[in-house]
Amino acid sequence: MNETVNRLIEIFRKMKDELESVGWYPVDAESTRWWGGAETPDEVVITAMLVQQTRWDVVHEVLNRLRRLSLNKLEVIANTDPNYLAEVIKGVNYRFTKAQRLVKFAKNVTMIGGLGKLRLRGDVRNFLLNQEGVGRETADSIMLFALNIPTMPISQYTKRVFSRLLGLKLGDNYDMWKEFLEGLLPRDLYTYKLIHASIITIGKKYCLPTDPLCNKCPLRDVCLYARGRR
Repeated sequence: MNETVNRLIEIFRKMKDELESVGWYPVDAESTRWWGGAETPDEVVITAMLVQQTRWDVVHEVLNRLRRLSLNKLEVIANTDPNYLAEVIKGVNYRFTKAQRLVKFAKNVTMIGGLGKLRLRGDVRNFLLNQEGVGRETADSIMLFALNIPTMPISQYTKRVFSRLLGLKLGDNYDMWKEFLEGLLPRDLYTYKLIHASIITIGKKYCLPTDPLCNKCPLRDVCLYARGRR
């Protein structure tokens, strides 16, 4: 299993162009630019909440709009009328609900001193999960890409790709997947970001729910599912 993990990491390190094609930008381990070119931790949080059930290209357009209006900072959003924010993020699905949740989240984070203070808390994940509209995947994504805390977000792509890749049958249980992968992978910030970004890229471009493009997939030589289809 360790040999397979090492081969995966080696393959993923060579996928820079593919990662960038779907919005991941591999740079140094602590950079926020991994997350769609986000310039600050605040932008990671904002887009992580907006991208739920919304295409990334739409969210990127909205982020540029927020930047022009200086609404790309949680401290500013905390003092913004949710109805006005909903107009600014037009194009995002469920924008009125998301605007209200984002303002509440921004107020709560600002009250404790900002994301820098949040990162130092021992209960950071519980704090995030107690925020309206923040589920486990979003919380783990914020921790990894905004706060630089090594924790593995589990998406539907993660479950599908690793199920086929390693022949796993872990079902749909988020916590089971998280425990398994964090026990399998080196606990390293850069590696966690690289694995997550690469798996989502593979899932979007090759490991489709039906008729996966195994013959074109970069993992075809190490994937049990792909090798079984030859």
